[in-house]
Amino acid sequence: MRHKRDVYARFWGVPEERCRVVKPGDSFKIKDTEIICLDSFDRTCIVTTDSTGPDREELTGKCPTDMDEKAVNYLLKTPGGNIYHSGDSHFSIYFAKHGKDYDVDVAFGSFGENPIGMQDKMTSTDILRMAENLQCKVVIPIHWDVWTNFQADCEEIKLLYDFKKDRNEYKFHPFFWQVGGRYVYPQDKDKLYFHHRRGFEDCFEHPQNIPFRSCL
Repeated sequence: MRHKRDVYARFWGVPEERCRVVKPGDSFKIKDTEIICLDSFDRTCIVTTDSTGPDREELTGKCPTDMDEKAVNYLLKTPGGNIYHSGDSHFSIYFAKHGKDYDVDVAFGSFGENPIGMQDKMTSTDILRMAENLQCKVVIPIHWDVWTNFQADCEEIKLLYDFKKDRNEYKFHPFFWQVGGRYVYPQDKDKLYFHHRRGFEDCFEHPQNIPFRSCL
């Protein structure tokens, strides 16, 4: 599956018959999952040239290209719940439109600490606003651990969430996972953090090989 100017799938060797050009409004099914293509708000994308070499297009004075030609967001309707993926979208008040049109259980938002002179990822406030606009049940920040210069701390989201949740009467909560972690909805719907297995569940099921219990 790819968008009109996204050649990553081909680059990675995905067969042509498995690639699909999509735009907002398209939808299709893969087994018991329906994929709905929605508006993207990746404002960085529409002011970024396809080439970074000497043949790079000059954008000065030109009207930005249509976002629909560059990127989409996705809603995945599954038997276990609906997942909203915002891609690289910046914050947009149009998230509220998507929240009114669709039931969103879990939403992914690109979160990052924008360097000086950059506005590419959503901030902690934006993540909470996105979740509130989408009327989702769980919001999961992503992308914050991908780029070293955009690396952010998810505890900032938790701090603001705890500060605002009662006054704003949030109907959602954040979830933070670790690399290699997992999140299963709706089984994990009440969790706030993923933590890898700590182990030692079998303690004291067998005699300890120690001289005295006082060593424990």
